[in-house]
Amino acid sequence: MKMNEQQEYLIQKYNVPAPRYTSYPTVPYWDQEVPNAKRWMDVVKYTFAESNATKGISLYIHLPFCEALCTYCGCNTRITKNHSVEDGYIAAILAEWQLYVNQFSEKPIIRELHLGGGTPTFSSRKTCASC
Repeated sequence: MKMNEQQEYLIQKYNVPAPRYTSYPTVPYWDQEVPNAKRWMDVVKYTFAESNATKGISLYIHLPFCEALCTYCGCNTRITKNHSVEDGYIAAILAEWQLYVNQFSEKPIIRELHLGGGTPTFSSRKTCASC
């Protein structure tokens, strides 16, 4: 199979080392100051004000549940076949999101949504029984 120019271009473009995102904020944004709730929210509001209207925001939602552990996995996961654990977790995510939305000066423009850490398909069709 012969590659066309577009395929070769894409291989070259993406054939570069990339960081493994294991913490948020990522390591290059850490500093020596110990974060507290006020400082964290100040940074979130500043970053939101700087990027929402022009670029939108990106969200990462950690979904730690898997029914089985993959042998290559390095994520913080919880192995369980008990799907009722997702209800409380999703309720907590929605409550946290509401904390942020209450601080924003305008409606968030979500440019990217990343789901990771476990198996996003672990969640059942119902989003949250208590929501």
